[in-house]
Amino acid sequence: SGKRPARASTGDPITQAAMPSVAQDWLTKVRQFRGQVDFQDTEKLGRISAFLQDHATSSGNEWTHKVFDDFPDWWQRDRQSCFKLAISEQGTLEQLHEYIAKLYDDGIPLTLTEKCTPQFNLLQDIQIWGNRDSVLSAQELLAPQSAFARLLGRAVMELYPNVLTLDAIVFDATGYSQTKGIMKTSLRIVWWCEISQGQWSRVIVDQGRALRIHDFVVSKFTDSNESDIKSIEARMQLEHTENTWRNVFTDLIYTSREGIRMPLNDRVSPAPYKRVEKRPFAPWGVLRFKFDEGNLAEVERVSDATALTSLQWLRAGCARCDEGTEVTEWTPPVWTQPVHRGDGRGGGASRRVGPVSTRTRGGSDGRLGGPRASARDTPVVPVVVPRPPGMVYAPSGSPQGARQEGGPDAGDSQSTMLLGTHVFEGQGLHELGLSVGDRLIVQG
Repeated sequence: SGKRPARASTGDPITQAAMPSVAQDWLTKVRQFRGQVDFQDTEKLGRISAFLQDHATSSGNEWTHKVFDDFPDWWQRDRQSCFKLAISEQGTLEQLHEYIAKLYDDGIPLTLTEKCTPQFNLLQDIQIWGNRDSVLSAQELLAPQSAFARLLGRAVMELYPNVLTLDAIVFDATGYSQTKGIMKTSLRIVWWCEISQGQWSRVIVDQGRALRIHDFVVSKFTDSNESDIKSIEARMQLEHTENTWRNVFTDLIYTSREGIRMPLNDRVSPAPYKRVEKRPFAPWGVLRFKFDEGNLAEVERVSDATALTSLQWLRAGCARCDEGTEVTEWTPPVWTQPVHRGDGRGGGASRRVGPVSTRTRGGSDGRLGGPRASARDTPVVPVVVPRPPGMVYAPSGSPQGARQEGGPDAGDSQSTMLLGTHVFEGQGLHELGLSVGDRLIVQG
């Protein structure tokens, strides 16, 4: 199965006798990886490290959680340890959540991601680059009267007109980014909805639906003529040219093979730095959007970070769902607009925002695939097909672009091109408005 053999229970006399010295070693490692910490419960460190090691797996398929960017953290035995965990049983998952919350409260947040399930909670990540000293704060963007928060709420409600109320659970990891040496706004929004009086549920999506929602929200902000939205956009781009709406509302959380960073967990800067950035996803609060006959009636911050325990925030903000969970009923977005392309820097090849075609009753493929390609703004007659034999895709920005094994490269002038779940015969990249490295998704 790829799992490591189970360690002796902490109730074993031999294990208990060895615990103090072993745990002291873990405290030394914590200080080695995180700097000086005011932490004395060494037995807790021993229990947590044993639990995580017991659930490590080398299997490429059965993992459910993963260490961010394969970071060799304090709880691992050595640098050859596995970086993936297999934790799916309810009781074991609850134990993991308790340990994550305890370490967060103790100032030693873990660096875990969770593998995306076929259906998952609707999440949005917001990322804005600042300068060395300042950046847009969560309070500036998400205050109840802010134009940003109100436009975001209206956009999501347009897709879910049958719900009574929307709640945005917000986590904030804003701080200094070691990657670029400047400040960075980093927010995670997890959507819940009131489906009937007093009955709340997560907003559940699949990958195809999440990407359509992403494009729709980007289009709303890009096309907005509100002066306050234009002011925010101007300020963002004055700070950094990468701050386009397409990059601000990143879609990487829906397509990354590395998993989704969990609430209360920290980020690791990429090589060659490979250091914990000390900006975990901390609870910020809950924004509630109330609507009356399709119009936004009220926005209220109903909770701040102190309203729930860390464990409760974590449970409310995790992405994974049981396989087969029904996606939330929605109204698929349909709109036509000019093409908007990002500058492509920092986010790989950009995708175009364009009309969304409803291919199923729910308006979603309902399947997981690779990342999507750009949509073209010239009308075409699509043919929906399953994944062709031998079809592979390369992630955005890959130098070889996308290709079909044994066939012509996607950069050739004449080839079979895949766009979304559509196949176009004999059309080149430029005719489709694509470029080598654009991301693809196929059905099946």
